[in-house]
Amino acid sequence: MPSPAGWKEFSAGAVLTASVDVQQHLMDQAVCVFADSSARSTAISSPAEGQVSYLKDTNSVEVYDGSAWVAVGGGVEWSGSTADGLATYGSSSTVVSESTATYDGTTLTLTGSGGGLKMDGLASSDANTLDDYEEGTWTPTLDCGSGTATVASGENTMAYIKIGRCVHICGSFSLSAISSPSGTLYIAGLPFTSANLTESADQAAFALTWGGVSSNTNPVPFGYINLSSGTRIRVQAGNGQPDDSTPADHLSASSWFQLGGWYYANS
Repeated sequence: MPSPAGWKEFSAGAVLTASVDVQQHLMDQAVCVFADSSARSTAISSPAEGQVSYLKDTNSVEVYDGSAWVAVGGGVEWSGSTADGLATYGSSSTVVSESTATYDGTTLTLTGSGGGLKMDGLASSDANTLDDYEEGTWTPTLDCGSGTATVASGENTMAYIKIGRCVHICGSFSLSAISSPSGTLYIAGLPFTSANLTESADQAAFALTWGGVSSNTNPVPFGYINLSSGTRIRVQAGNGQPDDSTPADHLSASSWFQLGGWYYANS
């Protein structure tokens, strides 16, 4: 069947031809209504490209594209029946109600095994918004006032969990070599830069213990952050005496450290 002929304005008293004026200009361009697709196939055995029909059983408008009847606009099909299920993209024509992710207006619930809520450094400016969660490891090094203290490559993995700007760290490490270390001592390599807050609100203290130190007094160590926007923990030691500000003097090649605590990150 020829394709619809498009728009034509008839003059008063014009004589209409059956094959062109009536068929192509009128019938082929009308929206024909059918009970279903079977009734349409019976009525129109050879549809014309561009012909439009309406099917009552599916309440859909379809157009013939030259080879098949296709729904106008494509439509979107909803699948899934979970109450309060979050809608996710299934395909270009489907939306899926997730069975393991629901939201009832107040509570978001995730029940999929092996899944979770991923927040990867969203950097929200709202102080009350949780915008980051991360778990990982970091590698500590030691900075001495002078000389060096080398952390053993097989015993240098520490862990961290970051929740928002709160960074929890823990673990232990050992030394493998030293070269005349003395003076101040820092544990460097923190996984995130510490914050720079007003009135020293960014300062943090850490639970710290060590062993294999050379001093007979075996001074008790402690760690703290007092330098804004840094990635180091200051180590000092004491044993009921005034603080020892030169803890690197006590190190030996067999020294080890255990560390735990948290600090406020810059972002």
